[in-house]
Amino acid sequence: MKHCIVVGYHETDMSGEELQLALEHGGDELPAPIRSMLRTKITFGGAHYSYLDALSEVRNQDRGTDHAYTVSELPSLGTLYLVNYLQEQGHPADFVNSYTFEQDQLVKLLADNPASVAITTTFYMMPAPVIEIVRFIRRHNPSVPVIVGGPLVDNQCRAGRDDRLNRFFDRVGADYYVWESQGEAALAGVVGAIVDGDVPTEVPNVFLRSATGEWKLTRKRPEANDLNDCSVRWNHFDPTVLGPTLSTRTARSCAFSCAFCDYPERAGALTLADLSTVERELEELADMGVKRVAFIDDTFNVPMRRFKDLCRMLVRRDFGIEWFSYFRCGHAREPDVYDLMYDSGCRGVLLGIESGDDQVLLNMDKRATTAHYQYGIEQLKARGIFTHASFVIGFPGESPQTVQNTIDFINRAGPDTFAVNHWYYMHATPIHVRAPQFELTGNGHTWSHRSMNSREALEAADQIFDSVVNAAWMPVNGLDFWGVPYLLGKGMDRSEIVRFLELAKPLTVANVSRGSAEEAAAAEHRFREFVTGLDLAPARYRTAGSEFR
Repeated sequence: MKHCIVVGYHETDMSGEELQLALEHGGDELPAPIRSMLRTKITFGGAHYSYLDALSEVRNQDRGTDHAYTVSELPSLGTLYLVNYLQEQGHPADFVNSYTFEQDQLVKLLADNPASVAITTTFYMMPAPVIEIVRFIRRHNPSVPVIVGGPLVDNQCRAGRDDRLNRFFDRVGADYYVWESQGEAALAGVVGAIVDGDVPTEVPNVFLRSATGEWKLTRKRPEANDLNDCSVRWNHFDPTVLGPTLSTRTARSCAFSCAFCDYPERAGALTLADLSTVERELEELADMGVKRVAFIDDTFNVPMRRFKDLCRMLVRRDFGIEWFSYFRCGHAREPDVYDLMYDSGCRGVLLGIESGDDQVLLNMDKRATTAHYQYGIEQLKARGIFTHASFVIGFPGESPQTVQNTIDFINRAGPDTFAVNHWYYMHATPIHVRAPQFELTGNGHTWSHRSMNSREALEAADQIFDSVVNAAWMPVNGLDFWGVPYLLGKGMDRSEIVRFLELAKPLTVANVSRGSAEEAAAAEHRFREFVTGLDLAPARYRTAGSEFR
């Protein structure tokens, strides 16, 4: 019997029909998430698609296939990490990598009556995907205990432990909730208690229902799980399940404290794995046939000395693995760093630039300037390293002039791709204590400060989308930078990825809605011709059901 089944990501997205309904009734007052969809959805044939759904649809129509190209194919690191942790603690475990595409597999696993099911919530802002998964589990195995943890639970608990939290737990419908930024030890404790026939009242950081029906926290105790002891034993997994492209990490938390981000406060102090641990993991991955690794560390090249040592190890071992990561240009000011990166296998980086204006960067406490980013992009491009630049629009200090500065910066620097996100005001972030300085009010998607409000930020994001001509637009939903190693693994090269994005942009809802029918038809023809001509490996998932495992 499996002690736990870990359920991975549910790739929910606004359907084409829902988007069309919002467009017909929303007018000029569309909320930020839907406004963003106008730049991340493609329109053709009278329907709206994500970029990869559009690619799948065109190729399926051309070939009579049912392939579903999606970054959900990539193994979920959080899911695999928890399975690995549980098994190292003596709890046999299995997993469903993608709930969206592997529901048949989940039904089979539930039919074997596991002791528990755990649901991760790393990418969920709202509870709807988790509620759907819980209800699915209840339909197929009403008695199995369900455990939910991760950022979604953390967000709700931080908002206040009152009746609203009780209602949230009741609505989601799980049996136990883990409240801890790490949480793997708590999960193992709950699973162990269930297997032993006990109630996990002695396991820290767990909410369980009391005799009166209220949700009570056992007790709060921070976890400090050692990254070396908890590192993934990749050779315990089936290589055919993992595939040739996956992600891993070498650190936890972040070395910085940017004013718009609360992650370091949630995750604690920066913690690093030993390079011997990283080397062992990569050796196992290379032996299993992995060709591309995405390092998800928030500050992969910090500290710089460790980063150089890691790159030298990769050069020395020559694993034959290409790697991708976040990258901080402000801490890479010497050409030899970029040479070392390329020689060690770096083929793509995500630059969290956030703004093309130095004053806004200072307000954000980014500890870098536009000159640092300009230099970094020049060095990366000179070595053929795919460069994606991410920006946040609307942070305090933003104004029409700083928006124009960002447009000018992107066009001047010319990264391969770029993306723009509307600033989301969280009161738990460092900028909140400086709110009076900027006359900052509101929260979430709705806010105002001295030089801009959230509605104006939506207009500014549209302006950047329209005005940048020297970098390809990368959607922030359904693809983003981490889709680059996925598409490379399917057979595209760097130039084809950029061209795919360039041809998709004229078909976005934002562009089609204000152009002529003739322009849309010509853009669709160019897109279809390009996509059908690509030489791609088959998708792992299918549009109906899954053939993953």
